[in-house]
Amino acid sequence: MIDVLTASWLGTPAWQWLGFLGVVVVLLALDLGVLHRLPRAIAARESLALSSAYVALGLGFGGCVWWLLGADAGKAYLTGFVIEKSLAMDNVFVIAMIFA
Repeated sequence: MIDVLTASWLGTPAWQWLGFLGVVVVLLALDLGVLHRLPRAIAARESLALSSAYVALGLGFGGCVWWLLGADAGKAYLTGFVIEKSLAMDNVFVIAMIFA
């Protein structure tokens, strides 16, 4: 069993992939099953708090990538993270302009 977990899959040990998938499943269950179980309007304060928490988790994950896989992988992750957040904010402004 240990050999399976330490085997390289897509250039990364399988235990890291399993850990990542486990965290994603837990976060989805928490978000959809606990925090947003009932449909309701979300206030601006709650939205900012959740967004800040998810950004902090993403940056923390980037720190883990940097620590476990090295500076090159960490820089690549953080670059992609910043680009994705920039594009998401761009989409928000475009949608706001369309509806205005």
